[in-house]
Amino acid sequence: MRIGCLGVATLLLSLLAGCSTYVNVTSDPEGALITDQSGAVVYGYAPVSVPFDQDILKANAIPGRCPEVPGFMAKWPSGATAVTATPLPVCDLSNGLTVLLKRPANAPGLDQDLTWALKRAQERARVAEAERDQMRLYMDNPWGSYWMRPWPGRALVVVPY
Repeated sequence: MRIGCLGVATLLLSLLAGCSTYVNVTSDPEGALITDQSGAVVYGYAPVSVPFDQDILKANAIPGRCPEVPGFMAKWPSGATAVTATPLPVCDLSNGLTVLLKRPANAPGLDQDLTWALKRAQERARVAEAERDQMRLYMDNPWGSYWMRPWPGRALVVVPY
């Protein structure tokens, strides 16, 4: 009986969870601050993946047209900005959308933005290398990837009186 209740609860949670569509926003050069077009909602530094609930997108879509998401704005450290069209149509909800925001060529401060992009790329490479080393440590473990560390030896248990 208990297993049946757990199965029903799991099924209900999976139905209520819904799915997300991701819009991947990148910038050239990388590292621009990505916001909505008003600047009120900050999504992070490019590249960034922004999730949108599929059920909400479908409910708000005009019949016969693709669901739409609000536009994005990229702002580099020099102050240069670029914006997308608003709204952006997302016709493939299972694969989402990739948006590239390019820095305006005539905006001043290109050196500052390229230096920032280099620092961001180096940091991402450092994090990726650390994750790779950690995965190698887990995979080289004789207990396999399930246990993550060897079985502990006998422990001395001290009981206070």
